[in-house]
Amino acid sequence: MMSSNGKKMIALLTLAGLVASGCDIIKPTRGRRGDAEHTGFLGDYSQVSEQEGYAAQEVYINPRASWPKYHAVYIESVSMWIVDESKKPSVEDQQMITDMLYTSMRAKLGENFKVVDQPGAGVIKLRFAFTQAKGAMVALNVVTTVVPQLRTVSTVGGLGTDTAVLVGAAAMEGEARDSITNERLAAVVDARAGTKGITRAFSKWADVQAICDHWAERTRVFFVKQGVRQK
Repeated sequence: MMSSNGKKMIALLTLAGLVASGCDIIKPTRGRRGDAEHTGFLGDYSQVSEQEGYAAQEVYINPRASWPKYHAVYIESVSMWIVDESKKPSVEDQQMITDMLYTSMRAKLGENFKVVDQPGAGVIKLRFAFTQAKGAMVALNVVTTVVPQLRTVSTVGGLGTDTAVLVGAAAMEGEARDSITNERLAAVVDARAGTKGITRAFSKWADVQAICDHWAERTRVFFVKQGVRQK
């Protein structure tokens, strides 16, 4: 059995290594960007495709959209759209996860734009759906959240520290529409996974929260670049 001093030493080495390596919190899921899954939430997928300059798996931007005429954002819904019933989180976790994305979106968009609670002229309507949401295996994370310098310690049963089984992951489809005409302004399909990190070692859904924050920030930046009127 490892002594308390030994455990403290590993913890210190882990923390120091994480600071030095500057590990990213989340990353795109493995595989080609063109491998995006379509669940049916968006209905029409003929417009979405891989776009240069965008990290999401598939994107659509309406070339005719007049973004500067919009002055507010309305988040109509955040839902679960997971086709495989066996992969759905519990009812309680579903509510918590959808609340995560709604809260992240409202807070981040609210930094630059007016966020309203109903449709209206000059209002962009947003709707999102999780098409995957998987929590990290916390017990194993406690063991495997270590720095690359301790690779031999961090491998359990031949699985590397970034193995998808251990980290949280989420996939999302979303779109922006004119809240009056319902014209599609933009759409996105994306999937992200966590990486090993000391701050998330004891939280099952921390990776998913980080992914929600990432999507909210990218949405905010997108609207800024498109010229949506800021408050």
